[in-house]
Amino acid sequence: MARSTHAPEPDENGSRLLPVLAGFSLARTTAPVWWARGRWASVDWRAGTLWWTGWESDRIVWRSVRQITADRLLIAGSGAPDLDGVWAARALGVTAQMPEFDDPILANLARRHSGMRSWAQGSLFDGAVSSIIGQSISVAAAATTERRVYELFNPPLALDGRLFWPSPRTEQLAAADPGNLRACGVTTIRAVALIRVGAAFAAGEIGERALGDDDAVAEAEKLLAVRGVGPWTVRSALLWGIGDPDAHPSGDVALLRAVAKQDPAVSTLRELDARAEMWRPHRAWAARLLWLDLLGHAEAS
Repeated sequence: MARSTHAPEPDENGSRLLPVLAGFSLARTTAPVWWARGRWASVDWRAGTLWWTGWESDRIVWRSVRQITADRLLIAGSGAPDLDGVWAARALGVTAQMPEFDDPILANLARRHSGMRSWAQGSLFDGAVSSIIGQSISVAAAATTERRVYELFNPPLALDGRLFWPSPRTEQLAAADPGNLRACGVTTIRAVALIRVGAAFAAGEIGERALGDDDAVAEAEKLLAVRGVGPWTVRSALLWGIGDPDAHPSGDVALLRAVAKQDPAVSTLRELDARAEMWRPHRAWAARLLWLDLLGHAEAS
């Protein structure tokens, strides 16, 4: 019988054993972390372990996660143990189930990568920041630039032989100097957009939303009022920020490459959007599967 996520069970070393639904794959779920090959500021995949740094209330915390069995994760770190399950559901999607697809290509990918779940940063704000930084550049370039931005705001944590920086707080980003952001490799338009997004969240003009909130899409679309933010950024913020299951990043060139690999008849972004209509209400799941098959899953070392 499949297990559901609940409070972790501490082992004799102080680490916590967290039950998850049987069949979950940490390596496939966290593939977007591995794609950047150690360049992300707040997360990394190192020798079969996910390392994560972020905020818990007003405190910077860290967690390391390793898969022990098909239904057990081993978690360590300074994050509150009683919040491990909440964090794993938000960041790793451990309580989600792979949808069924009528599209035969996606049905095959879903079988091949059945353990994949929805990796997310855990907040709409963090998703928006990453998406603005990552506009029209590669994963590696986005990760490098994001790390430089994160380095501006908070001291790092030294973990497993490298430094990790948490994302900035909304009020920190709102008060940022655009010149400092530009020095990180962000264009002027994107630097101003980041500051305005930070200010909008800090002032409550855009509210934080969780996965499953009926108002999440409408709240995210308020980002469109910020110059430099378009539909791709909004949908990417939903997809990578809170793990929205149906956010389709229209215009994503890597997604087009992934689809064309499976079906050469799809060769333009317009044809990609038309194909994506077949995947509703699971377009984000479809995109994750296609990216995963194109770029690969995390390796043990």
